[in-house]
Amino acid sequence: MLYKRFRREEICPNLPKGETEISLTAYAREKTGAAPWGDRWGVLILPGGGYQITADSEAEPVALDFLHGGVQAFVLRYSVEPDRWPQAFLEAAAALAFLRRNGAAYGIRPDRIAVCGFSAGGHLAGCLANLWADPVIGEKLGLTPEEVRPDAAILSYPVISAGEWGLGDCTQRLTGWEKLPPELERLSLENSVTAGNPPTFIWTTGTDRTVPPENTLLYAWALRRQGVPLELHYYGHGPHAMGTATAESGGDPDWQDRQAATWLPLCVRWLHRETWRNRE
Repeated sequence: MLYKRFRREEICPNLPKGETEISLTAYAREKTGAAPWGDRWGVLILPGGGYQITADSEAEPVALDFLHGGVQAFVLRYSVEPDRWPQAFLEAAAALAFLRRNGAAYGIRPDRIAVCGFSAGGHLAGCLANLWADPVIGEKLGLTPEEVRPDAAILSYPVISAGEWGLGDCTQRLTGWEKLPPELERLSLENSVTAGNPPTFIWTTGTDRTVPPENTLLYAWALRRQGVPLELHYYGHGPHAMGTATAESGGDPDWQDRQAATWLPLCVRWLHRETWRNRE
């Protein structure tokens, strides 16, 4: 396996320095005689943690399962509280551009780079899916929208809304505001989806008592209105923060569910099938 950890300055020399120590870790298959090379998907994984931590259970176990499915995986430990918007957003954008720039070394096709986030990391992934053309990326990082736009988005029980179904503590940790000011209303992501969003795979459970499943449904409806290709899985049972929903990421039996655990194999198949692509 190609395993390597990259520091902030290696990801992007223009990244502002925050209070959080960040890293990007590669989990990738090596080139072999029989396996296909140069045509693989790469996925940038953003663990959850309420913008307070980045959860271990949504990092390496997820990366290894994607790797088992033939997808090269990269985990970003991004900035959390006390760092504020747009610090983590810039780091996610820089990491995705890093994968696009260095993908050939990992057998990745430059138009097959997905972002995958969990809970608050799902919000961050959604920010990149919605706001890849935000001018702050060019101003701070010197990167173009084309360099940072994900080719697919994968959102797992994501925080989406700052409205009725939102999580005020996540909003406050990310922005410093209990309620979003007008200039940041786009961070309530159901309001900033456009037709330029990448195809999206999204899942949640009906018994998530931490991030209400209405977040996922609001975002799915926003994508549907804009005509963005979408695959939605709403599992009847399962608590928040299930990760892969297997023993590898959920040590507690309550976090393991055979039905919910189908999300990752289904997602890998969705990526490989590519029926939603309009270009080759």
